[in-house]
Amino acid sequence: MADLIQILAATQIDKEKWNRCINESSNGLIYAYTDYLHAMAENWHGLVIDDYIAVMPLPWKKKFGIRYGYTPPFIQQLGITGIVDTVTLQQVLLSIHHFYSFADIHFNFSNAAIQNITQSSHRTNLIIDLSQGYSIIQSHYKSNLKENIKKAGMLTYTEDTIEQAVSLYQTHYRKRMRHITGNNYKSFTDLCLSLQEKKQCFTRTATDENNQVLATAILLKDNKRIYNVMNTTTPEGRNKEANHFLLDQIIREFAGQPLLFDFEGSELPGVHSFYKKFGAVNQPYFHYHYNRLPWPIRLIRH
Repeated sequence: MADLIQILAATQIDKEKWNRCINESSNGLIYAYTDYLHAMAENWHGLVIDDYIAVMPLPWKKKFGIRYGYTPPFIQQLGITGIVDTVTLQQVLLSIHHFYSFADIHFNFSNAAIQNITQSSHRTNLIIDLSQGYSIIQSHYKSNLKENIKKAGMLTYTEDTIEQAVSLYQTHYRKRMRHITGNNYKSFTDLCLSLQEKKQCFTRTATDENNQVLATAILLKDNKRIYNVMNTTTPEGRNKEANHFLLDQIIREFAGQPLLFDFEGSELPGVHSFYKKFGAVNQPYFHYHYNRLPWPIRLIRH
C-alpha cells in the first residue's frame, strides 16, 4: 500500500477532506484540525493515506539545516487519525523515516499497534465518560476529594477571559514550562479566541468572596471531548481546594453529554494522583523516538 501514502505540504492539503477525516473518525482529536496545526506548529506537512481515509500531521523544525519532528506546545498527541492495518502502519513508519531522520512523535490512544512494530513507550492520559451522568461519576470520587469539595463550598463558579486565563498560567507556571515561548502563548491565545467564536473554547474559574481568582481552566471542545488544556491554581487557591471545586463544577455542568472529559495527563505523580481522585481512567497514548542521523550529527538536540 506504499503507493497510497503521500506526504503533502500544509499548503497542498485538501483542508475540507482532512478536517472531515478528523471530525468523523472516532480517534479524531482537536489538535489534528488544520487550523490548530497552522496556529501551533512552526511548520507541518500531512501524511495522507488513500483519499484522506486516514491522515497524520507531521510537525517539523530545522536545526543546522536538518528537518526533525517535534510535538508543538499545547498539543498532547497526534499520530494517525482513521483506521489503518498493520501493513499500512509499517509503510507509514517508513514514510516518516524518509521525511525526517530524527523525531519525537506522540501517536494517539488508538495507535496502540505501534508497539507491535517498533519500540515505543506509554504516556498517561486520564479521562472520564461524561455520558454516565453526574451522580454516577461522583460515586467514583475518592472520599478525600469529596471532603475537599465541601471545604471549598463557599467559592463561586464563573467565567474569565481567555487572555486573563493565559496570563495567570504564565505567571504561575512559566518557570517550569521553559520550553514554551512568549510567541507560543500568543499563538495559543489567538487560537483560543478563534475557537471561542466557534463555541469550541471557553473558560471556567473559581473565585472567592472578594472576587479573587483562585483557579482557572481553559477548555477546548469538539464533538467527542472536552479538553482540560490549560489549568491553573494559585497558591491561595491550593489552600482553599479551589481546583477540586472547579473541576467538579465543570464535570457537573457537562455531565450527561455524549463526551469524554480529557484531563490531559499526567506523568507527574502529584497531578496523576489528583486526577485519579475523580475516578478518571487511563487512556494511554504512545511516545516514539528515533534518531537515524549519521554520527556525529546524531548528537543534535532540539
